Amino acid sequence: METFPDGSFRPQEALSRARFVAWLVAVKDIPLVRVDTPSFPDVPPSFPLAAHIETAQAYGILPPLSQFRPTDSLTRLDAIDYTVRALGYTFESAYMANAALPFEDLNTLSPIMRGVVGVAALSSPPLLREPPSMRLRPYDPITRGEAAGLVWGYLQAVEHAFGLRATFPLGPGVTLLLEKRGALRTLPVWRVQIGAFQDAERAGRLADEMRKRGLSATVDVLDATYKVRVGNFTTRSEAEALATQLSAEGHPIWIIQTLRDFDTQPGPIWTAILILDSQNGLRLRPALARVEGLGRERTSQIARRHGALAATNGTFFAVNGDPIGCLMINGEVMSESVRGRSCVGILPDGQVLFDVLDFEGLVATEAASAQVHGVNRTRGAEEVIVYRRSFGPSTRTNAHGVEAVVVGEIVQQVLDGRGNAPIPQDGYVLSGHGRAGAWIREQVRVGERVTLRLRFIPAGGDPRWQEVVHVIGGGPRLLAGGQYVGGEGFSTGFLNRRHPRTAIARLADGRFLLVVVDGRQPYHSLGMTLPELAATLRALDATDAVNLDGGGSSTLVVRGTVVNLPSDEGGERPVSNALLVIR
Repeated sequence: METFPDGSFRPQEALSRARFVAWLVAVKDIPLVRVDTPSFPDVPPSFPLAAHIETAQAYGILPPLSQFRPTDSLTRLDAIDYTVRALGYTFESAYMANAALPFEDLNTLSPIMRGVVGVAALSSPPLLREPPSMRLRPYDPITRGEAAGLVWGYLQAVEHAFGLRATFPLGPGVTLLLEKRGALRTLPVWRVQIGAFQDAERAGRLADEMRKRGLSATVDVLDATYKVRVGNFTTRSEAEALATQLSAEGHPIWIIQTLRDFDTQPGPIWTAILILDSQNGLRLRPALARVEGLGRERTSQIARRHGALAATNGTFFAVNGDPIGCLMINGEVMSESVRGRSCVGILPDGQVLFDVLDFEGLVATEAASAQVHGVNRTRGAEEVIVYRRSFGPSTRTNAHGVEAVVVGEIVQQVLDGRGNAPIPQDGYVLSGHGRAGAWIREQVRVGERVTLRLRFIPAGGDPRWQEVVHVIGGGPRLLAGGQYVGGEGFSTGFLNRRHPRTAIARLADGRFLLVVVDGRQPYHSLGMTLPELAATLRALDATDAVNLDGGGSSTLVVRGTVVNLPSDEGGERPVSNALLVIR
């Protein structure tokens, strides 16, 4: 911060809008951008601080404005707003609008500006560091001394422990806790995403094509999707120029703000924690994306359709919406477990159990029995698969097998070499291939009785698993008896790189948590590794926890509203299933 020629600072003098913006640009250590086409008609390129104002606009420090009025005195409210924006806490200001504030002169403020003041006044330590007063004086000109205090608060927030926590009681037994810790210490980059593929080879070819044109291109692997991203631009406007060119060539375009490395930065980390007490009549229940048939739907849509108080995304799933891992709803097995991975069981009284589950399936006639290998998924070689109506109207199998249609334990049809059998509303289809198909052909006869047993067997042997009504899978186990577990066959990158996360945990006092961590968004939240997530849960007094599907799927819905910022380019991701909170 500059002094005057006589060496004085003059703390009581008013500060201009342009000068304060120049201070913020300087302390953020942002390289100045060229002023080719000014963003504001009243800030020509010849204005002494034009480059600083243009830089602040390019980096999101300034709100949308038609004119900037650079020589006007800056109000205290605008100074607070610009500082909160520079810190990356704009999202938080939206839900801080109704926070109790220690000022009596805020009646004329819009809700969003009340939220901005809430961030500055209620953060820890406070961004607004002034002597206690009942009046904020939001429209008074800010003095140089007051502005210096705000800038000092910004520097302390970036360099030291800083955070914001807001608690929202949502009724008996339900509390929502939103917390953000830290601020970004480095500058992000902008890239243009021009493709997202399930096939690594196709992504590699497109990236090579971009490199041959002299463009920097990377393939980021996120949630088993290969995303081709081009460029490393310092401002969005630079990325937009390339995006316009590539879009004209027919490429699907997304402009992405990212970091070269999410794992070495201390923050920011944004977490939403829903604290639930089943003694108040609250129950957890999984739900599929569609009433009938596999598919995908946004968590918020699933929650609204079921009238849920709250919801998170559920277990892992395939692109077609097929759940991956154990899933049971109202006692009906929808998907078998993945060997060695943890699941969560929900008892009739609302309590939750955690364990690794094995799947056991058996179909029997009066004369013989056979193993059932899976439920509601693509039939593999030498397998018997059970298809229920939740899979869809038919099995969608090929003709290389034998299928038996069963209603009320009585075989209605045996279809050999046809495939795609219709699934009855009140029954199921047994579908077999190879030797498994031969067993159905030889042992299952129309008009005869068959019995089907599908169940999950806990590795720990807890007999209470026989009473569970719902099961949802995930993995790995985060906490068992308060200790981190991890593993379960997941890759090192999945465990130890930062990603958005969703988890369920049980506290020592019997209450439970649904937790969503945002990630992949430089100024908002970087994400967590699974050891970081386990440590966060342990600090909340959790003893047991399981990781659920995460990444772009991570979503928390409360009273029909998405309260986090999902990380996918298109916003909230359609998922296969959700975990609902029902009262």
